[in-house]
Amino acid sequence: MTDLAELLDHKMPLAAWVIDVEQSSVPCYNAAAERLLTDSLSDIKSGQRAISGALKERLSFYLDTHEIGELLPFKWPFVSKEGAQYSVTGSVVSLGNGRKGLSVEAHPLVALEKVATPLAHDIHVGMLAQFKTLSFVIFSNSGTYISASDCFCAEFGDIHNVRDLFAVSGAANSFISRLTQQESLSQEIRLSTKKGVRWHKIEASHNKETDTFYLLTHDIQEERDHEVALYRLNNYDSLTHLPNRNLLYQQLESALVNARKRHRQFGLLYLDLDGFKVINDNFGHRVGDELIQRVAERIKGSIPSGACLYRLGGDEFVVVLENTSTIEELESIAQSIMQNASNTYPVAKMEMMITASIGIASYPQHADDVDNLLKNADAAMYRAKSTGHNMYFVYENRMADNINAHLTLGGGLRKAIEEEQFVLHYQPKIRLPDEAVVGAEALIRWVHPELGMISPDQFIPLAEESGLILPLGEWVIRRACRQLQEWREAGVPPIKLSVNLSSRQFMQADLVDMVRRALEETGVDPKNFELELTESMLMNDAQQSIEKLHSFRKLGLTLSIDDFGTGYSSLAYLKKFPIQTLKIDRSFIHDLGLDCDNDAIVKATIAMANSLNLKVIAEGVESRSQVDVLNGYECQEVQGYLFSKPLCSADFLTYMQNSYDTA
Repeated sequence: MTDLAELLDHKMPLAAWVIDVEQSSVPCYNAAAERLLTDSLSDIKSGQRAISGALKERLSFYLDTHEIGELLPFKWPFVSKEGAQYSVTGSVVSLGNGRKGLSVEAHPLVALEKVATPLAHDIHVGMLAQFKTLSFVIFSNSGTYISASDCFCAEFGDIHNVRDLFAVSGAANSFISRLTQQESLSQEIRLSTKKGVRWHKIEASHNKETDTFYLLTHDIQEERDHEVALYRLNNYDSLTHLPNRNLLYQQLESALVNARKRHRQFGLLYLDLDGFKVINDNFGHRVGDELIQRVAERIKGSIPSGACLYRLGGDEFVVVLENTSTIEELESIAQSIMQNASNTYPVAKMEMMITASIGIASYPQHADDVDNLLKNADAAMYRAKSTGHNMYFVYENRMADNINAHLTLGGGLRKAIEEEQFVLHYQPKIRLPDEAVVGAEALIRWVHPELGMISPDQFIPLAEESGLILPLGEWVIRRACRQLQEWREAGVPPIKLSVNLSSRQFMQADLVDMVRRALEETGVDPKNFELELTESMLMNDAQQSIEKLHSFRKLGLTLSIDDFGTGYSSLAYLKKFPIQTLKIDRSFIHDLGLDCDNDAIVKATIAMANSLNLKVIAEGVESRSQVDVLNGYECQEVQGYLFSKPLCSADFLTYMQNSYDTA
């Protein structure tokens, strides 16, 4: 116990002693404690307890949960034989052999009149009178409470020592140490109040004449809360609670500085959800917002702990990974995200699926500054989106040309609609088995004045994103109707012309009326006009789709499901949809006769359609062997490059005339 005895002597003039809680004994104490505990020490020697049973139980609990050197989070009162009051504090010490005890100090609680001269008392009373509406307190030089304003007492309650104010004991020690070295100080710190721990601004000054110090406190918790709320508002996405573009740029700038200094690499993934606009348009923004939340949660769970996920807004996300050594690390993250995206998302009591296109760029391989790194990752993402869904691409130099073309086309699309820079091409539909031309599918092309012929794969997504698909779709319908009228006036036998509808166009409120007006204005027989729709388009809102399809049927139009087999329609709804034709997707036709699975699917689809009195068209036919198989399965019509590619109006007319001459 020699070390503990020396430690206690250093604490003079405070009374300090050690309690062996387990044995309820006092094995060590200093001279001040011996004077204070005279009666208690004699009781202990007589075999009496040094502490009450309740206090022993409480102290035993804290000894079990606290390490050596830690302070107890509470104090307890002590009254001497003469009636003097003390506040006792304790810290955990080692008693040897793995046992723990308690080192305690007794801090006297001295009344104002016992420590202050009449002059000091008058000064204190006068000062407190000036601070009726402020939180003001006076402590002795040793930290003992002397007096305080009513506001202070109402906020902090019963305070005996300046240490009672601080939420962290280390902060109290630092404060007292600094105040003894300077006459005044000001700082922001957390204090313990009757309402809990709250941020305060404190100002303290030391009065050498009265040997006291004054403390003025101001509660700034609401200001701190407002600052935190404002920071989150500016730097975090309110929907997903992910950091936003502001914090992304901060991290990228910091990563750039570190990478240059330490000659390291870092990279990012730029994500854009595939077809999210369709979900927003068809199901509403509430469903879209919930889906975004689910997607954010899953992406966050798919990336390593060292990566950071940001939401840029809309359906765009960015993943940043610092200290990468290879591009393969970034590709591995992209693969993990895509793999987890294959599972459905439970949203609004539905099971939804959505994928993401991902672009990857790395410093310094692909850019040496933040803006170009983001731009190049975006270009790689655009390449992935234009190639197919749920794909990723690493940036290559030529991708910058693609994104520039994308922006150029987007800017000229509205002008192209106004100036009618579009034309329709027509791919013949061939009846089996006599291979007569019985119809055509109208396909739009953009004849750009500078770039020449632009395929729909390049400009239709732009039209969807910008909303220009509606006026463009109306132009296609009206132009197709005029073409039917021109062929009729040229003496061409009646054929059926089909037009594809986009999902955005199908949701157009006045679509049925627009089609009816186009038919009436051109005098086209509705039975010669067909609308092609996809399965997924119809199933987004099956009931509303049924109503709209019946409205089209009342006009006398023919309705066809395009790309059949690639969506998620059920046989139950297939019976309810008033359709007349199924088009088997080209992906099932490509390996026909070579792939048993595809053969079985095509055969079953044709048999099912025949039983429902539906006509079947196979698209993408490119070989005689495919025709032979389809003939054997009793498929009614085909279209594909074996017979003809899409033709301009004049060439299609010639193709038809040649077909009639051959027949």
